[in-house]
Amino acid sequence: MSFADAATRFQRGDSAGAEAMLRDLLAREPTHVDALHLSAVIRHTRGDLAGAADLFEDAFRLAPQDVAIAFNRAAVLAALKRHQDCAAAAADVLRLRPGDQEALLLQGASLSALGEHGRALEVLDSVTLDRAALHTHRATSLLALHRNEEALQASHRAVSLAPSDPDARYLRGSALLALDRGAEALSDFETALAVAPGNIAARAGRASALCAIERLEEALGEVDAVLAAAPERSDYHALRGVVLSALNREEEAVAAFARSLGLRPDDGETQFALADALLAQGDFEHGLPAYEARFLSRTTRAPLPCDAPLWAGEDLRGKTLLLQGEQGSGDLFQFCRFAPMLASRGARIILQERRQTLRLLRSLAGVDQLVSADEPAPTVDFRLPLASAMFALGVRADAIPAPIPYLIAEQERVAHWRTRLNPAKRRIGIVWSGSRLQSRQRLRSLGDAALAQLIGADESFVSLQVEAHPALAARGVQQFGDQILDFAETAALIEALDLVISIDTGIAHLAGALGKPVWIMLPFRADWRWQRERADTPWYPQARLFRQSMPGDWAGVVARVHAALQE
Repeated sequence: MSFADAATRFQRGDSAGAEAMLRDLLAREPTHVDALHLSAVIRHTRGDLAGAADLFEDAFRLAPQDVAIAFNRAAVLAALKRHQDCAAAAADVLRLRPGDQEALLLQGASLSALGEHGRALEVLDSVTLDRAALHTHRATSLLALHRNEEALQASHRAVSLAPSDPDARYLRGSALLALDRGAEALSDFETALAVAPGNIAARAGRASALCAIERLEEALGEVDAVLAAAPERSDYHALRGVVLSALNREEEAVAAFARSLGLRPDDGETQFALADALLAQGDFEHGLPAYEARFLSRTTRAPLPCDAPLWAGEDLRGKTLLLQGEQGSGDLFQFCRFAPMLASRGARIILQERRQTLRLLRSLAGVDQLVSADEPAPTVDFRLPLASAMFALGVRADAIPAPIPYLIAEQERVAHWRTRLNPAKRRIGIVWSGSRLQSRQRLRSLGDAALAQLIGADESFVSLQVEAHPALAARGVQQFGDQILDFAETAALIEALDLVISIDTGIAHLAGALGKPVWIMLPFRADWRWQRERADTPWYPQARLFRQSMPGDWAGVVARVHAALQE
């Protein structure tokens, strides 16, 4: 009985008969390459992947130049999710047949699964096949590299080629969620679940999307269902913490984040989230040390490079300390108050920040030198990121230093702006949206309806935003955005006003630092620095806080602001 007979049986659909014949043949000729290869193919066909892999390995060892054996070996390793072995096996195929599209696809997919996303994209981008699998693997790596717009394009193509593929839907939902398009993301996750109800990743995605659009109780129920199915997943415990924090249930959020970190202690995003939840409760004792993990989060802008050691309480007499700007302008204006305290310890203080802040920062006491962020860091004895001053100085929640004002506007520019404003009415500066580069700005920002509701006829409103808003001009709101070249000019305009009404942005902090009365409109889940429930803040004694009573309730906030204006 020959190999040809076995092959004929297989071609006629008699796999069992062919396999029996091949078994007999291999008993007589154990190195018969074709028999080994066909036996492996038959085992692969009937789902015996491990057995097939062993036989393909034997065949390839005997015939390392046979491209068909090499490819089938790589394919079964991919099916077994032996990604490292598959990547190497695909490389063997490419050695024999350079540019082989199927082998490149296998190799790129394996590299993506191994987390080698840069290499994976190099390989996958050389594949010209227009297949859903290609685009899903590309989307996976692009998402991992936070190239979210490109990930959306790749996953959208995958969905167009395979509309019912739950993986394609999940990936597009993930890309949409990363781009803060929660409602669209929710639709994709729900479509994935309709096709594959047991897809835990899609269910977790649905929980995240529900949280993003502030359907918080639903999100909590969904994430609890996810954890019931996968209690060992640290990221799902972290997601539960995020949802609980969004519900202002910070004690429970802290417990969820701690559980997550118990499973994965090195997760920087969760360490940062834990710090946020602790600080939101006013727990500076535990929150400030935890807040030092913020630079492990990809959402936090790290300070510029500097070789000097981090200051940790050493004697500063006769030393030079570099205060490093970080994160957004709000953090700068909030935390630069600590410069005089550090200077009082005998240090020479250098502050490095973005160029558009430097003219204003000349008014900050205790700073000996200002350096632009686009210049190299000077040689110093110690460095300290601005927000780390709280921890380094041992600041307590009940003893926040508030030497208001600690920033001063240029008086000649204040006089200039007073001539531009209406002297007959109360002059109110408004800020309704923040930087699109900042996370959660959609939740922090007023919608058009609430913005229109805010503008009244009894006051003179002035936009403090750079971008123009045509509808506001029609309502008589003065807009000077094209004349505001830096924060010193913004400070002068604020000083010429009677009141600032702002969402949680850097302008709110700037008004607070200038000592200007400022009313801050906050989302339901406000940033940690505003803590919970209180209508005032120790950071800025002249500030009033107006909080949403439920997620998304800007109308209620604006109504309370209007009532306060009548007081």
